[in-house]
Amino acid sequence: MKKSLELIIFDLDGTLYPVNPEMDRVYPRAAIQMIAEKSGTDIESAETEFLSKKAELAQILNGNPTSTLTLLYFYNVGFDEFEDKIDTLIDVKKYIRYDPKTTEIIDMINRQYQIFLYTTNNEKVSRRILKHLGLSRFFSKDRCFTYSDAGRLLLPKHEKLKYIKPEHNGFQYILEKHGTTADKVLMVGDSPISDIRPAEKLGLHTYHVKNRQDLYRLPAWLGIE
Repeated sequence: MKKSLELIIFDLDGTLYPVNPEMDRVYPRAAIQMIAEKSGTDIESAETEFLSKKAELAQILNGNPTSTLTLLYFYNVGFDEFEDKIDTLIDVKKYIRYDPKTTEIIDMINRQYQIFLYTTNNEKVSRRILKHLGLSRFFSKDRCFTYSDAGRLLLPKHEKLKYIKPEHNGFQYILEKHGTTADKVLMVGDSPISDIRPAEKLGLHTYHVKNRQDLYRLPAWLGIE
């Protein structure tokens, strides 16, 4: 039987494509480089400080934070500034393999449900990833919320950060945008910390993607295969 849902929210990195460790290393390297440049310290000192701050934030969040969130949380770095830095460093075709099966799965789900993308990645890189994966037509700009969108909110920086996962404001913003309630929404993601736990705390249904086969089985789980 088809599950009764009004909206399915998808994470991007690690959910719609497998995590690439080499690509993941780009983000902390870029963050550390920016800290070194802004503070006038060497890379080694900047790295030591950054890792200490990341551990501090992990205690606050009760889970491992992203390098992006750590940088924005503790340092005087703008959302756009880090987005531009990362955009020059990520070679999407090098790090991510196109998977026609994923496109087929999302197409199948899109025919039955309203879908939305919620990612801690920035808009520029996310758009290039979606294009490479053949998913742009399913996730237009008005069907996505990236950390760049959080940065555009007319709020103080510390309030904007509450719209980045694993904080709850972004989830609530998406629910309000779609005029729906948590019990009618499914969150699909790979991270227990950023995707699953916060969604469950708000009362959303969740589907944990631990590998490619989990994503491929989603239509059957939804009862639409």
